[in-house]
Amino acid sequence: MSDDNQWGDYQSCRRPGNVETSSIGLRLKTLIATDCAHKWSTGYIASKAKYSYGFFEATMKIADIKGMNNAFWITTEDHMESGDHFEIDVSEVQYPSYDHIGLQQYPAKGNKNLKHSGMGWGAKFVDDLSSGLHDYGVPWTPMEMIFEIDGEPVAAVVTNNAVHGPTDIAFSSALIYAGVPEHPEGHDMVAKSLRVFALR
Repeated sequence: MSDDNQWGDYQSCRRPGNVETSSIGLRLKTLIATDCAHKWSTGYIASKAKYSYGFFEATMKIADIKGMNNAFWITTEDHMESGDHFEIDVSEVQYPSYDHIGLQQYPAKGNKNLKHSGMGWGAKFVDDLSSGLHDYGVPWTPMEMIFEIDGEPVAAVVTNNAVHGPTDIAFSSALIYAGVPEHPEGHDMVAKSLRVFALR
């Protein structure tokens, strides 16, 4: 995926050339930008396949710098009957030890009657999450979502069948928060594996 992020606090564009496969998994590289208004570029990849209820879990190693949003998320298609779609932020991890989890509702294309709304939770840890691999996941059923890190539940929401597929799966990195170092290039996010199990 490619975007220029010309809004908010973004300090990086995202380009396909920053996405690579490697012996340790999917790497979203942080590079000096060559074709956008920002100083740096990062990576963003989304699945072509669509999914529905089930268990989604990724094993990731976040970038070891402040300012980076290391994200694993899924976005539903527009629901024309309800006029909305949802973004499920399984994890938006920030170095060294914070994970933001969220559920956001957006208006479907052309729906001017619905405003963007959302909820989120923060999980703080003692460990430096960039020092190794960690699992970030969500079991998503018609009635609820339970967000987990390394197999332990950290947040939950009752959805009452308001959030349903089809959805894609995305990984992205972006320099968006305070504290970006002078030279963030070379500090990359890695997704080692992705597991998706359909709800029976």
